[in-house]
Amino acid sequence: MDKWKLNKKDEKIAKLLIKNFTGISVREKGSVKIVENHLGIKPIFVLDPTLLIDRKYYLKLIKNYKNDILIDDNYIFVYTLTNSIKLKGYINKLIEATNYKIYLITINVKNQIEKFIYGINKAKAVITDSFHGTLFSIIFDKPFISFIAKERGNERFNSLKEVFGIGNRIFDFNSTPDFMLLTIKPNINKTLLKSLKEQSINYLKKNLKSCTAGENEVI
Repeated sequence: MDKWKLNKKDEKIAKLLIKNFTGISVREKGSVKIVENHLGIKPIFVLDPTLLIDRKYYLKLIKNYKNDILIDDNYIFVYTLTNSIKLKGYINKLIEATNYKIYLITINVKNQIEKFIYGINKAKAVITDSFHGTLFSIIFDKPFISFIAKERGNERFNSLKEVFGIGNRIFDFNSTPDFMLLTIKPNINKTLLKSLKEQSINYLKKNLKSCTAGENEVI
């Protein structure tokens, strides 16, 4: 969350119950201070779980996936959660200015997660207003442009900008992005990503081990 949203009564209950947890982690850097200030426990910043899994795992998931649309190498993958008129306008401008094809999906019963991963993996570039659309663009090393929808909060994107230095690729819907970014791969610090991944996994293992050791205790 960007701001603390619990009232005093719920905060008091949360402050009591949170002490029963072996460890507290957050995927937003700003949330570290929020939790510490309101609940009296300093959590650790970790990566989103999708970044803890090797890309080979995701490729295995889509190995036998049969896509219902013939895709070549000259398309932009568009994954949107927001019905934004401005975003549609940007996409139309992109079509006019280039010879790219647009492959647009939203996740529902018919559009499985495999289609989402397959689409990003095969794409020339990605346009999205989804946090995980952004993460998978990073995982598959794709040029991307991301938009922030205010109703879903900025903190997750702010953490990405701060940690990976990709602020030039993340916009609000009132901004006009540079579509040349769709021809340039993001410059992600792979050493930093590897280090944060190891820290996050080690934190998870340590606390799972601690939980298992005390699994017979009644709280």
